[in-house]
Amino acid sequence: MPKKIKTGSFDSEAARWCQEHFEEFNRLAHGDERFRFALEAAIDWRYEKDPRAAIARIWSGIESLFGISSELVYRVSLFASTIMAERGAGRIDAYKRAKIIYGIRSKAVHGEPLSDTKLTNGLHESFEILRSILLDCVERGRVRKEDDYLVELLGD
Repeated sequence: MPKKIKTGSFDSEAARWCQEHFEEFNRLAHGDERFRFALEAAIDWRYEKDPRAAIARIWSGIESLFGISSELVYRVSLFASTIMAERGAGRIDAYKRAKIIYGIRSKAVHGEPLSDTKLTNGLHESFEILRSILLDCVERGRVRKEDDYLVELLGD
């Protein structure tokens, strides 16, 4: 999976990755409502005039893929970290960062004061989380279930 958002030109490596995974994107978008909803969020947040609405749209996609209804901050951060980093210090940092980003999301959608810089950074980091989760789904061929996260977190 491409680990970082490309800021340069679209090269042959990126084209090859897209070609290899195109059918899987189509299959998931057609057959899994949660994936399609999240994919649409990953695309249309850019058209929101208000950055607070954009961050809410991105997180609606993230939350749809996790299917979590309780202990949101903890579980969303924990699940996201399993996709964002390998076990160890990197995953702990990813977990802490996801909690911070989720906090920015909460402030944004509830109308609390946020600096433009914090809101913009939170928006872009939120998109990076959603992008990583979508790519993980494509590479796995399905949306993860809770047991997948438990194995990743607690298994050998």
